[in-house]
Order: sequence, then structure tokens, then C-alpha cells
Amino acid sequence: MESIKRSITDIIITRLNHEQVVALTGARQTGKTTLCEMQLPELLDLSFTYISFDDPDERLRFQRSAVQILESITTPLVVLDEVQKIPQLFDPLKLVVDRERKKPANERKRFVLTGSSQLLMMKNIRETLAGRVALCQMYPFSLFELTGGGEPPLLSRIWQDQALSPQAAGRLPLVSLQQLRTLRGVRDEHQRWGGYPPVWQRTGETERLNWLKDYRKTYLERDIADVGQVANIDTFALAQKLLCSRTANLFSISEVSRELGVAVNTIKRYLELLTMSFQCILLPPWHENVSKRLVKSPKLFFPDVGLNRAIVGELSISRGAAYESWLCAELLKWKQLQPVEPELYFYRTAAGLEVDFLLASEHGILPIETKSSERVTAADGRSVETFMAEHPDAAKVGLVVYPGNEVVELRRNVWGVPDWYLLGPL
Repeated sequence: MESIKRSITDIIITRLNHEQVVALTGARQTGKTTLCEMQLPELLDLSFTYISFDDPDERLRFQRSAVQILESITTPLVVLDEVQKIPQLFDPLKLVVDRERKKPANERKRFVLTGSSQLLMMKNIRETLAGRVALCQMYPFSLFELTGGGEPPLLSRIWQDQALSPQAAGRLPLVSLQQLRTLRGVRDEHQRWGGYPPVWQRTGETERLNWLKDYRKTYLERDIADVGQVANIDTFALAQKLLCSRTANLFSISEVSRELGVAVNTIKRYLELLTMSFQCILLPPWHENVSKRLVKSPKLFFPDVGLNRAIVGELSISRGAAYESWLCAELLKWKQLQPVEPELYFYRTAAGLEVDFLLASEHGILPIETKSSERVTAADGRSVETFMAEHPDAAKVGLVVYPGNEVVELRRNVWGVPDWYLLGPL
């Protein structure tokens, strides 16, 4: 498999031009090491030193004399991998970074830290490196990355313009039949197997599924064991399975507690571990009144559809929930690449009006509904149109994302847009 340029690379390079330290977090096997060891140094045209704290000998060496080792490094770029494994590193690193700041800008070392446990890594960053570090997150491959990258996707244009007129739609690039087949083919694989790079290095279904199952096993036996404070791994695994089966649904901690027969505080701990190790997210609801947002139930998403298959099986999650989870992951990957990152919410009223996703910033609000069928009708855009009518100053255009082939105006300023066309390169 050829090397795939990661979209986050340009963001990291920009951050390194302004900060001495960049922390790159993300789940295991998302490509952090490959990016830092191969792609970043080449793009920056810098010599570098790479140290992995997965190696117990390196951990022991740094525990003895971290300051001396860091100061003895002569390369302008230093990559410190899996830093959550050595919490003793952060105080010496702070000392070295503060000393480096006194040097001329072109003589300062720059540090890239990576970690696959946000819980452990962020605690140390908050306590020692606050104000000295830029934070970035590495996700599994996006559809945009897998289809070759290039010009920003249509979603970026719609978000920037807060519009998609019939005239603009008529000027959208045409796609050849061969391009259509290729884009849809990659999209279909992505929606079935997710985006973890090792999955895409394997071609057979059995090999892919085995890797995903092994990944889950390693996650339970290694990552959760690293964090500790889980008395019963089997109960945690059962909770993970139950929660995953509820992806794209409102989250009720009391329901899960009752179903598992486990205390609410234990479920809270499990959920914290799952979110801080990048296995799931809680999407907050949107309200005009910010204080209300905190008292409404969030929506639970397990965003990698391939890993979900390994956890609960292919038939345990409905097609609609799987499709919504896939789009949630793609929106998370997309939004962090924007010049000003928007927030991501969902919308639901007591009266029953629901919009799957809202991208929101001072720039405006973009309501997005998902439809997992190959065709969309005017009825599919009703909730988006209603939301726009209730928020005319903020929401100028709305989308219904679906896996079909046509860009079509379903209602006034509500467009049905194929997922591969919205998120892939144009």
C-alpha cells in the first residue's frame, strides 16, 4: 500500500511554526508513528531524533537522566512517541522547553509528542506544559485521504460560503463514470471496514476482521490495563459491547446501569475510559440557551464502523445507525482541518424535531441530515427545512447526505448531496 498523506500534516506543520511543542493524540494504530517518523521530517526538511517509550529500556534511561538526554539531542526536531508511558518525562521536558525559549527562534528544538491515551497524556500536559503546547488529534483514514486528497471537498466550500445555489450546483465539477466507480468503491469499503490504516493494508475480509478483533483484544488487555482502575475486564468488555450496539442513539447512563447490573459510577468510569482512549464520543445537543445544553442527554457514537463490526457483529447495528456513525466520524475529521474549527452538535426538541448534525460557529450553522438509502425525496429534507425556518439568520443552507449519485435541491436551500461527492476530493 502506497503512503497516504494525512490531512492533519499541514495543521501540525503550521503549529510547529508557532509552538515549540505539538502533542499528537489518537487511538492506537491510526498512523501517528508513521506520520512523525516518515512524513513530517521529510515535509519539514529537518533531521530528527525518534524515541519510543514503548521500549522499556528507553523509559528506564529517561527516568535516570531525562534533562541531560533531551539537552544532548542536536537535531532540530525531536519525536517522543507514546509519552503517556512515562509520566516522569513531563517536568524535565518543561524545563528543557523553557531553556530552549531563551535561544534564537531558528536555534530552538521543536518537540512532537504522541500518545494513545488522552486520559494519561492530557493530565500531564495540563499539569506541566499548559500554555506551551499545541494539541492535534489523529483519526483513522478519512474518505478524503483514501480517495487521494487534493482540492478541499465540497463540504468546505459550502461551509465557507454558507450557501449552495442552483447556479453554483450547476457549476460543480462533473465526474466521469470511471471516477464514480472508483469513488463509490472506496466509499463502500470505508463504510464497511472503517479507516484504521492496518485494515487497508489487508485485502481479504477474514484478514481484516481478524485484525480488528485482535485490535479490540489488545485494547482491552493492554490499553485498559495501562490505565488501571478496572476491577473486571470482562464486565468492561460487556459494557463496551452494549454501548457500541447503541451507537447513534441518545445515551442514558441509568438504562445501561440497569441492563448490566452495574453501578452508575462504574458505567461513568467505563465511559470515561472509552472516550479518553478515542473509542467513542458523546455528541452534545444544541440549544440557543447554552445552559440548557448541559442538562440534555448527549448522543453516543462509536465512530469507526469497522471496529464496531468486530465488537458487536455486522447485524447488531442498523444500517441507519451505522451510516450516521460513519458520517459523524467524517465530520469530526473534517472540522479540525478548518481555519476556525466549528463545533459539532445534534438537534432534538421535546416536540420531536430532530436534525442529525449541526456544524456551528459564529460564521453560521449548517444543519445536516443523514439518509442511508440510494434515493432521497423532499420528505427527507423536512426537518432541516423546519430548523432553517426557525433559525433564518444563522442557517442559510441545509444538507441531506446520502449514498446516491445526484446533487438535488429537495426543498428551498435544502440539498441532497452524495456522501462521496460531499467529502471526497473534487
